[in-house]
Amino acid sequence: TADLLTPVLFETMKAELPEYQNEIRNIKAIVVYEILKNGQQVATWSTDGASVPANCHFLENFIRFQPTVTVTVEDEIFVCLASGELDPIRTFMSGKIKARGNIMIMQKLQMVHRNALQRAKM
Repeated sequence: TADLLTPVLFETMKAELPEYQNEIRNIKAIVVYEILKNGQQVATWSTDGASVPANCHFLENFIRFQPTVTVTVEDEIFVCLASGELDPIRTFMSGKIKARGNIMIMQKLQMVHRNALQRAKM
């Protein structure tokens, strides 16, 4: 997993979560990200907006809670989505992102992510 790009991204998200507590808390969702490399699951991360404070962490062995939505995506695709290079809805519709559970949460998260990108550009 040393060649994965997403760990740096998730660690950055974790560091920046205190700044976005209100937005994440309003969603009240646990999102599990199954990260793939060449079609094989190699890592699992989660963001937990149901807890106070919200958090982001790497999951080892097994998931100890029921996620609101589970997202399955290739490492490179997730990084492109996070950077704004890819449109999340088009990527989902093309099958490059798979989601199980309450997929409407993904739209809410997209809005939070878009706001975070705007703040980062200021």
